[in-house]
Amino acid sequence: MGKWKQVQKYADHIPSPLENYAKNKEKTTRILLMDALFTKVSGKDRAVMIAWDTGIGVVDYVINVTENKTAYSYLFQRLVDKAGYKPICVVSDGHFSIIPIIRERKLPHQRCTNHLLRELKRKLVHKTEAELTGRNKVLYSRIKHVFHTKNIEGLPERVEYFRAMVAPMYSDKQSVMRWFWKILPDAVLHLSYAENVPPTTNRIENLNGQVKQRLKTMRGMKSEKSLHNLLKILFYFRKYK
Repeated sequence: MGKWKQVQKYADHIPSPLENYAKNKEKTTRILLMDALFTKVSGKDRAVMIAWDTGIGVVDYVINVTENKTAYSYLFQRLVDKAGYKPICVVSDGHFSIIPIIRERKLPHQRCTNHLLRELKRKLVHKTEAELTGRNKVLYSRIKHVFHTKNIEGLPERVEYFRAMVAPMYSDKQSVMRWFWKILPDAVLHLSYAENVPPTTNRIENLNGQVKQRLKTMRGMKSEKSLHNLLKILFYFRKYK
């Protein structure tokens, strides 16, 4: 407990992620990954919504009772409107609470392809089966092939092949096809950037996993202030690259 009190005091003397951003604006890429991690404070659920720049790491975060639209709206307002952070692209898992905020602000949105493929698998796996089989497995692999295109030059050929050769074979999968054509622009948006826009949220999820492991060893937080202080320290010393 004595060491933890020292840690708490130390946290008061280091900059918050937003303060650190203000001192290092020139190092940012303005490529923004967003995700939430979940923990408990005094036994009650808390969600930490995190904004992570691929250049300098965490630039801001907010704590709320759930991952929700209001919290994400506040996070964007504080980061973009008050601090002047102007993202050129947002990468997220497409959680229902963040999509409306990204659309309202008319920001380019790269949907995490890993999450999209999980969603696709749920659409294709029969309730009586544990894994993809037969034609569904082939369709999954064809869509994955398009999502995993390496460069913009190779995209038209893969899309045209899918349109001409694959889609006609799956006239019985109209709902999946509608989903694919609707989501495709967001799945391959990163290919249109000269900057290194990641196609997944893997980087921020790795960070979240490390933070959750620390929180697990501490068996939760007794107060939100303690959680804020711990996050300040972890985000400040985390090597993001």
